[in-house]
Amino acid sequence: MIVLKRFVKDIRFWIIFFFILRLYGITLPPLEIGHNWRQTTVTMVARNFLEVDNNIFYPRIDIAGEKTGITGMEFPILNYLIYLTAEIFGYEHWYGRLINLIFSSLGLCFFYKLILKYFHPKIAWYATIILCTSIWFQFSRKIMPDTFSLSLVISGIYFGTNYLENNNLKNKYGHLFLYFLLILAGVLSKLPSGYILIIFILFIFNKNISLHKKLLFSEVSAIAIIPVVWWYYYWVPFLVEKMDFGIFLWEKVFGRDGLK
Repeated sequence: MIVLKRFVKDIRFWIIFFFILRLYGITLPPLEIGHNWRQTTVTMVARNFLEVDNNIFYPRIDIAGEKTGITGMEFPILNYLIYLTAEIFGYEHWYGRLINLIFSSLGLCFFYKLILKYFHPKIAWYATIILCTSIWFQFSRKIMPDTFSLSLVISGIYFGTNYLENNNLKNKYGHLFLYFLLILAGVLSKLPSGYILIIFILFIFNKNISLHKKLLFSEVSAIAIIPVVWWYYYWVPFLVEKMDFGIFLWEKVFGRDGLK
């Protein structure tokens, strides 16, 4: 009984429990009501990386008629992971669902560790359970980059706060590099995921953090933003315009009048 209580109080038990629970039906087609179209576009791009062209800068879908199908979209990291998995094991559409579930479960671990740094362990435990059973429960097994990207950004925030706050941290530049890599990949995967980075304003105004650390952190953050700006504000509209095909929301975002 004591051992059972210890397991139940351990957040890792619940993260693994919810992971296993969501493995049920994981190989089913992406036919959930409301997101079947969105999930199939992700799998289209992944399969075309495998069967047509694996250039990550030219994502391609299958519903463009006589056109190439190349269009602007989120930077296809999730799609490319599906493609790389298919290169090893052969193509199956549900790889995307499993990859998202793995990354989203790791994101829950880093969410817990991040909350634990600033609040009582019970608050961190309950906050993680709430996140596990929120909309995260559903979206973290869909073939979509939403929780995938948020998990990367949350993990990046954890390593970024480690660098800023811990003066005795071993390999502090390693933590800074992981912060850079994870937020870059996360925001590229889904632009709105970058909104939660606003939390670092609190650290910029923290007088206990040295000016040197703040400046280096700000520089690294700015460097991470450059590829994001290039992709979403130059390359995406360029692809939509050059290939004369858009299927996502870029027409409204970048001023196009509609699909052709």
